[in-house]
Amino acid sequence: MEQNELVSITQGTLAIMNPTSAEKVLVAGRAAGLKEGSRVVEVGCGNGTILALWGREYGISGLGIETREDACSRAEEAFQATGLGGRLSVRCMDARSYVPAEPFDCAAAIGASHIQGGFAATIDTLLDLVHDEGTIVIGDRYWQSDRTPPEFAREWPEIPTEYEILGAAREAGLDVAAVVRSGADDWDRYESGIWQSVLSWLGSHPDHPERDFMIDYLHRLQDEYFGYGREHMGWAIYVLVPGFW
Repeated sequence: MEQNELVSITQGTLAIMNPTSAEKVLVAGRAAGLKEGSRVVEVGCGNGTILALWGREYGISGLGIETREDACSRAEEAFQATGLGGRLSVRCMDARSYVPAEPFDCAAAIGASHIQGGFAATIDTLLDLVHDEGTIVIGDRYWQSDRTPPEFAREWPEIPTEYEILGAAREAGLDVAAVVRSGADDWDRYESGIWQSVLSWLGSHPDHPERDFMIDYLHRLQDEYFGYGREHMGWAIYVLVPGFW
């Protein structure tokens, strides 16, 4: 199954397509100094929920970039439904091709580091979208320890430890202003939402040619989560600011 279609099936109905909450997203926005008039770009904005939250709470304006057409439509609907259509918009395109006409105050990638090839590469990409005093907000997975059993770590070679995340930020000339971690309830809610979406799809597509693939996919996700993800993998939003050195 094509990757974008798989993401739409498994996560398209989730309000926030990451193991976090609206409250924690707002905490991260406050730590990033978002306020009335701040211009924000979010790479891989999904259905636009995070930008909409920041727009309502902090009065930001800005742009979401998303490659999946169904998600772009949902983001536009979300902006219109919350009265933010005049301040927030979405561009349906590959984020790697986007070049801003002018730099933003804040650039975010919440659960979208895979687009650029990892945490460090995402920092570099987002820095190109902001001015010299701009802030970076990245939501990403991390290994809870550098002693993760190798049979698990091999499955996700791109995931860093938090110490490696700190090093990547400093290497880019940034300081970590805040970290907003996900808890067990955030993970359970997110993973359960994916399982329910897959089960709903299976119930609605009894004769689909990809049915066996989706059953195997569901069971693999659950094996990963119960086998090691719950214990060894974390997720957090990191707010990065220009360093003082």
